[in-house]
Amino acid sequence: MLSRLFGKDNSKKPGGAPLPNVESMASQASQSDLASFDRFGVTIIATLKERTLSGNEAAALVVALTDRLTEPGQMPARHVVLDLQNVEYMDSACIGVLVELLTRLQKAGGRVALVNTAANVECLFKLTRLDRLFPICRDVMRAIEAVERQVA
Repeated sequence: MLSRLFGKDNSKKPGGAPLPNVESMASQASQSDLASFDRFGVTIIATLKERTLSGNEAAALVVALTDRLTEPGQMPARHVVLDLQNVEYMDSACIGVLVELLTRLQKAGGRVALVNTAANVECLFKLTRLDRLFPICRDVMRAIEAVERQVA
């Protein structure tokens, strides 16, 4: 499933340095304990359960999201809303995995929005100017509107 979202070879950056293997990182963290998932039309809402989110947990989250985006018998989802109400800390590897997820979704016409961010997590996104790529919303319905409105 991941190869559909992340392509066949995600092992190298443009400069030639190896990227962490998302699938192997994901195997170290349990998908079921990371988040609960809901669907609203073509948008998947993932409510994260972890207080700290590192690269391993983010990779596992991406695997779980990929499975939900392409569930058999349902129209494929295009957008992701990450409800970060429980997340107090993210490391740089997590940010990298989220940027990679956003890049792949954008190629397919999708978007990612963040909702219920803790002050320090929101500050991290603002300092890195990633808040320009990831809309940060106060509630889930506004986040859904943000991802659907900006694609049209």
